[in-house]
Amino acid sequence: MEQVFGAIPSVLNGLASNGDVDEAVVFAAWKRCAGELLNDRTNAIEFFENRLIVAVADETWRRHLEDLSPQMLYKINSSLGDGTVRFIEFRIDEKVVDASRERETASTESAPEVSESLTKAAEAISDAALRQQFLGAAAEYLERQKKD
Repeated sequence: MEQVFGAIPSVLNGLASNGDVDEAVVFAAWKRCAGELLNDRTNAIEFFENRLIVAVADETWRRHLEDLSPQMLYKINSSLGDGTVRFIEFRIDEKVVDASRERETASTESAPEVSESLTKAAEAISDAALRQQFLGAAAEYLERQKKD
């Protein structure tokens, strides 16, 4: 997974600049950097002019994350390339965080329907998010095969 994520900056450098793609990549880097606990309490909502805007549940989280932002900037920029994100702004918006948490719960609960052999193969993938993506891709592929 490290190798895949590490290749993203060089791939993006070869493409024309696209704000939506840049934002999606920065959001993915945030999720990766933040980890499970922070992803449950935050939601990246905007990226522009090298500034990442992250919604947090309350003032306590905002203060704690502001203290951690230099380390988080370092981790994000180590993945994406120096200077991609120059500042992280934390905004209190409990509704956005709650909505994000509900979407995550719904996507986790609606596990894709795949064969037992694929499910067993997926158990070898230690990263839970990657395992879920694998199962989702497999289910989508199988669904397309049924349609054809």
